[in-house]
Amino acid sequence: MIVDRIEPIALRVPKSTGADALRLVLCRVTTRSGLVGYGECLCLRPAMQRSLVAAIEDAIAPLFLGKPVDQREALNKEARLRLAAFGRSGTNLNALAAVDMALWDIAGKVAGRSLSALLGGAQRGRVPVMASLDRYNDAAKVAARIDRALDAKVAAVKVHEFDLAIIEAARKQIGPSLPFVADCNNAHALADVQRDLARWQALDLLWLEDPVWPPEALLDTPWPSRIVVGLGADLGSAEQLAAFATAPAVGVVQPDICMIGGITENRRAVALLAPLGVSIAPHTPFIGPAALATLHFLATMKESAYFAVIEAEPAMDMYGLANGGATRWQPALDVPTAPGLGFDPDPAWLKRYQAA
Repeated sequence: MIVDRIEPIALRVPKSTGADALRLVLCRVTTRSGLVGYGECLCLRPAMQRSLVAAIEDAIAPLFLGKPVDQREALNKEARLRLAAFGRSGTNLNALAAVDMALWDIAGKVAGRSLSALLGGAQRGRVPVMASLDRYNDAAKVAARIDRALDAKVAAVKVHEFDLAIIEAARKQIGPSLPFVADCNNAHALADVQRDLARWQALDLLWLEDPVWPPEALLDTPWPSRIVVGLGADLGSAEQLAAFATAPAVGVVQPDICMIGGITENRRAVALLAPLGVSIAPHTPFIGPAALATLHFLATMKESAYFAVIEAEPAMDMYGLANGGATRWQPALDVPTAPGLGFDPDPAWLKRYQAA
């Protein structure tokens, strides 16, 4: 099974709220026998979209064309080594992930097995949903979105806010029993969190995500109880994640299947982190192939974890799923059972939203 074509697919999907559109980059890999697999990059923004398309075409595709699908793990390592001089995380690894993901999709289709089966077998058929809100910097807007999340009976809620007062209001609205995450996107200095320590502790967070800049400040800093830090979505290797997993503050590690370079490296990361005593909470800002791939990983993990569904809309569902899949807040998501990732994007949907 030889790789014949690698095609990035740039998409612009209109939104009715927030940003005017969701920017996506998918990747379609076709073998000489005509079998097709799909992958995805973490994108969201126009400038990143252009960079990722170029990286797939110019940096990644030449390393995979004409190569066997069953050598995907060795090819992933070779690509990482070839491109290491340009950084061990970032755009090149994000582009690599899309190709790697598509090759695993093809491998599953060849074997007639789902990705979770290839990864060792599913432990569960459904994964609980965490509603992941956009950033609003506005307490009233956050409250309105939380109302929608609670109406949808989600299993947990995440806000992307750094204003502590807004986060406190969100926790009060959600109530004390529902798991709650605050993602600050590295907005604070370490001294800021230490100054307001009692208020952060009172939130009873499932974890505090990316609280400080630089995150390296957490590596050797003694850390108080009742605040568990989660981080790692921006890291590009299993070893980088493991280094942060040993920090006193860090109790949750968040590999991003795209930013880490694909299923191959994500698999290494899960294996390396397993004995380190941290929880694994994959980063999931996806609605396409990366969402499906992450669902498969979540299904195989010993401990149950959430799939954080971003503020997408049913019309963004590229698979035509009855429940909207990863584009709708709901109590839980079904793990696909068909071969490979489980579904292929609807060609008509891809054509409709192809970026100019």
